[in-house]
Amino acid sequence: MNPEEFFNSLVDYEKIPGYNYKLEDFIEFLTKFDSPQKKLNNVIHIAGTKGKGSTAAMISSCLESCGYRVGLFTSPHLQKINERIKINNIEISNQDLMKYIKLIRPYIKRKHGASPVKYRKLSGTPPIKHLEFHGASTFFEVLTMIAFLHFLKKKTDFSILEVGLGGRLDSTNVTHPIISVITKIGYDHTDLLGNKLSQIAREKAGIIKPPPFPPPQMWEDKRGGKVITISTQQACSRLITIHQRSSVEQVIKRVAKKQHNKIIFAEDQHNIKILKQSIKGSYLKINGEIGKFNAFLPLPGKHQVENLLIAMSVLNELRKKGYAITEPAIQNGIKQTDLHGRFEVLSKNPLLIYDCAHNDDSFEALEKNLNLIYTKDLYLIFGTNRDKDIRYCLKYIFPRAKEVLLVKADNPRAMEPIDLYKKAKKYQKKLTIAPSIQRAIEYIKTKANHNPTIIITGSFYLWPEIPD
Repeated sequence: MNPEEFFNSLVDYEKIPGYNYKLEDFIEFLTKFDSPQKKLNNVIHIAGTKGKGSTAAMISSCLESCGYRVGLFTSPHLQKINERIKINNIEISNQDLMKYIKLIRPYIKRKHGASPVKYRKLSGTPPIKHLEFHGASTFFEVLTMIAFLHFLKKKTDFSILEVGLGGRLDSTNVTHPIISVITKIGYDHTDLLGNKLSQIAREKAGIIKPPPFPPPQMWEDKRGGKVITISTQQACSRLITIHQRSSVEQVIKRVAKKQHNKIIFAEDQHNIKILKQSIKGSYLKINGEIGKFNAFLPLPGKHQVENLLIAMSVLNELRKKGYAITEPAIQNGIKQTDLHGRFEVLSKNPLLIYDCAHNDDSFEALEKNLNLIYTKDLYLIFGTNRDKDIRYCLKYIFPRAKEVLLVKADNPRAMEPIDLYKKAKKYQKKLTIAPSIQRAIEYIKTKANHNPTIIITGSFYLWPEIPD
């Protein structure tokens, strides 16, 4: 059995609907391995709807540039599971994955005798309430456990953990971070997290934890009659975010106050001006508490500046704690940021760009990035999941294309192309259903007398195989 086969045998809530996690079971399971989540060095925990992966990648790259060993746990992956667990941007090897699987596998138990075969047959159906899994037996829980064990074994200086879904019930939410981060919150997974932004925000804000020491309090010194206060610096944990929509920000502030967290709004610490941008990235001027310098960010789009603002605040707070964070190292780290699937150029002839946009905010960011492309022959290859809100994409992106090719994403929750066709025909007259992404690309290449620009978007599960 290889790692892919093993993980495919586990229940995967990324592929079937469900949000019935019990962190208590996972915590109990972690005790069988001496609770590795309690031993991780300097956890930075990141939740949010948009920008989690980009922010995590920026922080990781900058800390690595500063000379630290950095563990990075993200999701989902584009091509292979190994992408999710990295140390200094090097993916975990299949050999290491199998060692951890061999260690963990004997402890995995399935309730009700649920078998992998039965699970596969049920994939893509409505939520399965009668199948409950015990301990670290879900796809994401096992990966989380392996990330913890791997980071401990390799003695990482920092462990950056991206929330998989929500926050409150996510399996990464068993750690006690030195810094919590909440990126932009918008509408996504509404069937699981709630239809209102305030409901979604409450789930995301579930990562905010109280400090490990007593909260701020005052007491009277009986001998001297003085009032003594524990310093805010000692008593408060740090939460870094940006100014959010009103209903979201109210929830975050309320939870942060209750949990004795000091909120740091990234825009209040730094200002970032875009000097020049292209499909290769943005040249930036950064000015703020951490210093004043220029940098190049190889992730195109104005929305990435918002993510960099958050990353800069994280680095600034770490510097205040005494870590060696220097301007030249940050400048180099920003330049070296490596993250696939974000308006990424996969080939130049024809120009082929993949973007993992799959919700309202990310589609808006994609639409703005289209302005960086100067072409009249724009072709869109699109596929999505049944539970995604694609109205923004239909209304503002589909009409910009010369032709849209509809495909089925490699996911049990994927929307059938014929259903996509019914939704899209109001916004785009030239629609074609393609049997695969590769066939769609081949079809576009056959168009006579032009050099097309091809955008592939709508899902993480549309990554194409591009020949070298």
